Amino acid sequence: MSARRRPPRWQQLPRGMRDWKPADLAALRSLEAALRGEFTRWGYREVATPALETFDAVSRGVGDVAPDALFKVLDRSGEILVLRPDMTVPLARLVAMGDPADADARYCYFASVFRGQEPTRGGQRQFHQAGVERIGRGGPDADAELIALAVAALEIAGGGDFQIGIGHAGFLRALLAESGLDTEDQQTAQSLLIRRDFVTLRALLAESPPPIADLVLALPELRGEAALRRAAAVPAAAVSLAELREVVEALAAYAVADRVEIDLGLIRDFDYYSGVVFEGYARGHGLTLLGGGRYDGLLSRFERALPAIGFAIETERVLAWRGADGFASAPLRVAYTASRRRDALLVTRSLRARGHAVAADPIAPQTTLGEGSLILDDGGASRVDATGARRPVDDATWRDPGALAAALSLEPADANEVRASNR
Repeated sequence: MSARRRPPRWQQLPRGMRDWKPADLAALRSLEAALRGEFTRWGYREVATPALETFDAVSRGVGDVAPDALFKVLDRSGEILVLRPDMTVPLARLVAMGDPADADARYCYFASVFRGQEPTRGGQRQFHQAGVERIGRGGPDADAELIALAVAALEIAGGGDFQIGIGHAGFLRALLAESGLDTEDQQTAQSLLIRRDFVTLRALLAESPPPIADLVLALPELRGEAALRRAAAVPAAAVSLAELREVVEALAAYAVADRVEIDLGLIRDFDYYSGVVFEGYARGHGLTLLGGGRYDGLLSRFERALPAIGFAIETERVLAWRGADGFASAPLRVAYTASRRRDALLVTRSLRARGHAVAADPIAPQTTLGEGSLILDDGGASRVDATGARRPVDDATWRDPGALAAALSLEPADANEVRASNR
């Protein structure tokens, strides 16, 4: 058997990148439109930042990261630039450079972020995200608002069986501080927890006090009220646990208790998180759909000390979880003969004016028309049904855009956003 021939390099995408075909991109844009509407209703205003940031800005924001975790670009002047690995750092930079009077703000964004590490099989290095950042407010009420908005966003995106886990970045730091490990080994322990390498972690904690080592190793199981009671045995974590209880109390007013659970084993992947952290995941799918938390110290790295909290939704994962069918539909196809061109284009123009997506073409010998298509020819008007058969449409119906839209079960182009917003 001959070896499979590799396509020429120009036919290959860079590893971890993808093309977006019309149906997939329409689903993504429709999801973004639904989320944009929800964010706007909560008072968040959209901002945008460049895809490229200076290396100094990114390294100042994300701290110590693996050298291959960033996409670096060398410009003609020799300056190192970086494709943004997240949107939180660019937003922090934007706020630090902004109007000093604008110290209490709600922002949202829709953007691509890039990770330079070698992707796993089928993994991506470019990700589409939708997110929000609440700048200038600390305390449990701001935290609860963001978590409740995360619940609302996932419900807009498709509802279904999802859960938001909430924890506190300070809890793990307190545990590791009591473990007897030095700073470098504490960072190693956190990396091992993220990778779920408990064999190596157990060996690393061999000289730690047994109660502390046991709690660190049990982190993935520390959920619910029982976890808070068990964690109370660590005096150094008292402040973190008290803050977490205050957030849970504030959340009660949002009536989202069925969507939220305490998860003390939750670990975020950037070191700027300082307080409450949270993730949303789809049960039974193994997908983390969103993540975020409080990062009160990040803006001080940019010489503007302000409290802040935010989250990002992985919109491609949401589409994989939810499916694309409910977010976008193909345009109505109108096919016509030369003798019916004027009528066909009149119908097309009228339907577009009502907000429907319509594509019109002359009938060609090889034309294949799918279900719902409208045909105007010398025999009159007809529509294609599910079996491929043509069904007559009377003159009164096709000449009336409202009646025709009803007969063809058409929805406005923005119907998916409207339907999602009404859930």
